[in-house]
Amino acid sequence: MDEKKITRGIYKDFANAFKQSELYKFYGEHKDELFIGVRNNYLNLYYNCDSIAKIDYKKQTNEVTCEIDKYYIDGKHYSKKDKEKRYKIEQSEILKQYEVIKNHSKSRGTPEKKAQSKLVLLNNGNKESNWFCIDVEYVKQFNNKNEKEKADFNGRFDIIAISTKVKPHRVALIELKYGEGAIGGNSGIFKHVDDFTKFCDKGFFESHLQQEIIEIIKSHKELGISVPFESPERTDITTTPEFYFITLNNNSKKENASTPQQTMAGYLFNDKRWGCKQLSRKESVESTFGDITKKDNRFYATFLFSKETLETLRIKDIIDGPYNERIIPT
Repeated sequence: MDEKKITRGIYKDFANAFKQSELYKFYGEHKDELFIGVRNNYLNLYYNCDSIAKIDYKKQTNEVTCEIDKYYIDGKHYSKKDKEKRYKIEQSEILKQYEVIKNHSKSRGTPEKKAQSKLVLLNNGNKESNWFCIDVEYVKQFNNKNEKEKADFNGRFDIIAISTKVKPHRVALIELKYGEGAIGGNSGIFKHVDDFTKFCDKGFFESHLQQEIIEIIKSHKELGISVPFESPERTDITTTPEFYFITLNNNSKKENASTPQQTMAGYLFNDKRWGCKQLSRKESVESTFGDITKKDNRFYATFLFSKETLETLRIKDIIDGPYNERIIPT
């Protein structure tokens, strides 16, 4: 990573120190359920796409340190102002308390987050997949509060995946939905389309994410994570990202009830498509952003639907896997 300016990534001495740590060995033994997220010179350790520990590095002492939300240890919820909410924890204590930490994470985790994690881990464990997931829970970094307020962007991407086979590598920005939850409402499909559109319009991919992807991949390789392609240069990455909405558990809860796909259509369009039974009473995505299934729209996305549930999920290629239905922009 560039010593002069940290865009997103960790320094090589951080990576080397972490690889000598207890926690790194532990991560290697639990790669089937843990994911390392590369941040601004620190790492997040994710279980079920829930950040259970922040991993930092003290260069002066060559020491890897950890911080955790106390909830994961005692199961109690603390306010953001509470000084006890987050505290430093020894690596050995994380190992010792791992089952406790997992159980507390599970108790507040949603089926969507659990499915998100399983989909990512299944994909990355498949050497034949056409894609590799390099990040979860991506949030764009800003240098300060004023810059963030001026940008007027607080979007979060569930998954970032990179194509593996051919250059330039394609970039997939993915929003995951599970069942009928969170299709409408404040965190629903309308909000995500708004976030994706702003991300495009403000040029954040070209100005930030392209280089961040390079730094993340470089950091992954320095950490010994098996990325299935060489570290790319900027010209090795596509200049435009692709946007995907993946819906798992696309099943009706009751006989003759709407599927999540049919419900989603009611929020997306001005007319009834995809077998939609009822249009939303709120303003549709199409009314504000146009028809996002059309390539001539300023923003468009691919929709993938699977009937598989958290218990039956076997998709091992996050984009090109066996989905029940694909709606590709035309």
